[in-house]
Amino acid sequence: MLHALRIHGIKLLILTATLLVLTAANAQHMAGGRSKSDTIPPARYRAQDPETVVENKLVELALQGPQYLASDHQIKISESQLSLAKRSWLNLLAVSANYNDQTFAKQQQTTNGSTPYIYPKYFFGLTIPLGVIFNLGPQIRGAREGVEVTKKNQEELAREIKADVLSKYKQYKNYGELIGLQNAIVVDQQAAFTQTEKKFKDGIISIEQYNQANRSYNDELAKKLNLQLSQDLVKIAIEKIIGVNLETVIK
Repeated sequence: MLHALRIHGIKLLILTATLLVLTAANAQHMAGGRSKSDTIPPARYRAQDPETVVENKLVELALQGPQYLASDHQIKISESQLSLAKRSWLNLLAVSANYNDQTFAKQQQTTNGSTPYIYPKYFFGLTIPLGVIFNLGPQIRGAREGVEVTKKNQEELAREIKADVLSKYKQYKNYGELIGLQNAIVVDQQAAFTQTEKKFKDGIISIEQYNQANRSYNDELAKKLNLQLSQDLVKIAIEKIIGVNLETVIK
């Protein structure tokens, strides 16, 4: 009976192990058969919008400009001042030393005999002004606060630079769209003026009508040129911030 129970237990153990192996293999197969969309969060690995890529590149380049790099040097200056404040107490210490080239041994009679007094040959002294104890702490705290102020100023500068370059880039894009619309208007006005010019040559319309069509065409053409000038000026301002041609960023 006991032997039969042992055999039954061994069979049950083998069956359980077999089921575990099959379950693991099935799970591995299911994982291998999943698509990337099932295993990778799409929001995390989704490709960035091209305009977002351009804007991030503009901000990155803008934060490499001289104005922002100067703030890095200002932080280093503040940190150096903090280090000097921490070590300033060393400048107030006074160490003195004296050498006695004579040996004095005075004998004093006691009940147990004679005991000599030995005078040292070297004398050392250290002077610490009391003002150091009371003034050093506030001085160090002030220098430390100066470091924090320069860091906050740099953070504010980074925000201003980012807002500046992105706003100018928005203006640049807006001018581009306006120029596209104005181009269509100029083309229509040019076609209308061409017809008016032909009618004037044929004697169908008067000189006043011809001049009016000419002025309308020139006005729309001037608007286009002004828009193009505004876009070019914004482009120059952006390139001043980022230090490279704008085309190399948006291409």
